[in-house]
Amino acid sequence: MFDFTYFFCIIDDFFQKFEASYWEFLKYSNKRLRMRSSQLKLSEIVFIAIWYKCSHFNNFKAFFFSLKQNQSQLFRALPCYQRIVYLIRAHQLALHALHFALMKDCQSHYLWIDSTTLPVCKNQRIQRHKSLAAIATRGKSSMGWFFGCKLHLIMNQSGDMVSTALSNGHTADIKMVERLVEGLKAKLYADRGYISQELKSRLKAQGTDLITYHRKNMQAVSLSNTDEYHLKQRNKIETLFSLLKGKYHLVTSKARSIEGYLAGIYASLCAYQLCHQNK
Repeated sequence: MFDFTYFFCIIDDFFQKFEASYWEFLKYSNKRLRMRSSQLKLSEIVFIAIWYKCSHFNNFKAFFFSLKQNQSQLFRALPCYQRIVYLIRAHQLALHALHFALMKDCQSHYLWIDSTTLPVCKNQRIQRHKSLAAIATRGKSSMGWFFGCKLHLIMNQSGDMVSTALSNGHTADIKMVERLVEGLKAKLYADRGYISQELKSRLKAQGTDLITYHRKNMQAVSLSNTDEYHLKQRNKIETLFSLLKGKYHLVTSKARSIEGYLAGIYASLCAYQLCHQNK
């Protein structure tokens, strides 16, 4: 059951502290030349984007019309469909900030790292795809070729996200590790795609111990019983990716702009962080 009052209070409390800094940043970075006021508060715009990801709707237009018909009393004044789409797209940085704020204090001594693909269209339509051509690239995963981006993620044993990053589809997982673990000191468990003695040495100097299984053509590495146990728990991060894609609509082929695409991704991540009860 989606307790919209509880979740809105969490979001609104964050933006009461953050909103002034957010508008100041937009002003001085020239990302918004006009500060046109909206009928909705910033927290309400973000809340609608996250509520959609938690709903059973897979079409935002149908969700928003249902919201206007059945739940309009919850908001001061709901704008038209075109306006709410513009507002969510324009405030994707606010969703990004909320996502990072929710990751605060989620560090742990045992962490898991992996990545998942975010295809933006079917392979047959790559040549015709234009809306996200600036950031989407061809890549290959264990499931085959795809066209899109990648989500790189670190999680703890409670299922909380600790660090995330987006990259092009062709970016190797191993290249994103140091960016993800910056400031972290823990044991980091990964699959064989992260095997690199050079990377392991650099992370060790920073206080992070990278632990993986060895390949068949490599010399066997002796692992403690604790490390063996935690390596076998890597299926938890696969479950997290399944939830993001299946329940919180992380993957979409309907985005018509880069800003809207990023807003959808961060709304899905925030929806998981706020709603999922696998803690």
